[in-house]
Amino acid sequence: MSATEALMFDKSLTAGEARKRGDLRKRKPYIADKLAAIADMEEAGEISPIIRLEKSYLCNFQCTHCSAEYYMDRDLKKKETIDDRPKIDMEAVKELSRQADELGLARFVITGGEPLVMRDFDEVVAAIDPDKHYVITDTNGWFLDEVRAFHLKSIGVEKVQMSLDSFIEEEHDSFRNKKGSYQRVMRGIDACAASGLNLILSTCLINGRAKTKEFRDLCQYCTDRGVGLYVSYAKPVGSATDHPEFVIDKEDADILREMEKEFLVFSHMTPSYGSYKGCITVKGIITVTSTGEITPCPYIDMSFGNVMQTPLKEILARGMKNPWTGPHRPDCLIGEDPAFIKLHQTVTAKHKLLPVPYGEGFKDDDSLDRIA
Repeated sequence: MSATEALMFDKSLTAGEARKRGDLRKRKPYIADKLAAIADMEEAGEISPIIRLEKSYLCNFQCTHCSAEYYMDRDLKKKETIDDRPKIDMEAVKELSRQADELGLARFVITGGEPLVMRDFDEVVAAIDPDKHYVITDTNGWFLDEVRAFHLKSIGVEKVQMSLDSFIEEEHDSFRNKKGSYQRVMRGIDACAASGLNLILSTCLINGRAKTKEFRDLCQYCTDRGVGLYVSYAKPVGSATDHPEFVIDKEDADILREMEKEFLVFSHMTPSYGSYKGCITVKGIITVTSTGEITPCPYIDMSFGNVMQTPLKEILARGMKNPWTGPHRPDCLIGEDPAFIKLHQTVTAKHKLLPVPYGEGFKDDDSLDRIA
């Protein structure tokens, strides 16, 4: 059996997931082959990170825990700062797509901000090229009705990741600072089902929430509907810098790991595509900001280089050489490592514009080659 066939018929896959992969293979065999090759790449010592593209930070929400708040115009105005750095354009997105494809990378997430407020959203999807990459979009769900869902499917988007931060309506709306947002998410869930868009829900885990009936009820709801629930740990960055009480402890993480055995629940620490990466910085995910800077995860505001100036391959190599982000580690770097959290807060506090450029945060002197 080939690697592709092994992945397609992995007995650990649910029937629904196996059906979705089979459908993708019929429609987009090139992408299916790249996805199937991820485990083999990692077995050979290569990496295949998801590329998060933050082309725009426009957003109709102002969430309590937003990691991108300090990148938004409204925050820069508070600091009396203008971000006049060159912005990534469609040609740069096309070039990023080309370089990613050459490296065998297969997954792009359009994020922000709120992607569905972007006027050029369709053009971004086309620039990524949905015939070469598996395209996902984040959304808070506010604008995701059935008409929009069918349109997203028609232009090549394969999956939606939608945020639901409490199964209790009032709690979700309060956490998101947007009354009515819970009902919009529920509408979006039905819209994805009707249009054939793959869907995962994402939720922010704050300290103590893993122990609550609300969280268990949400896990049960997702499992009953056959929808995966991606659990993001609250991190002391962005808006949540003012809420250190949000940060989870080891007990929360341990409870979540046990719940993964019972429900369709996973986190960035969960094994995927046949491998266990531990912390997925660089190895499993990178973020490309609106100014072309590449950071090793959505919650780390220090760059490994600018993709408009340095080849993607070289930037990824820097990340893999770095002693913080390259080696396997079983904990979440920005969520659980006190030494790195302190370093990150100290370095980023000195900069009005984020992320911190390469050489001022992460730098060559940090490389494993030099400290070995």
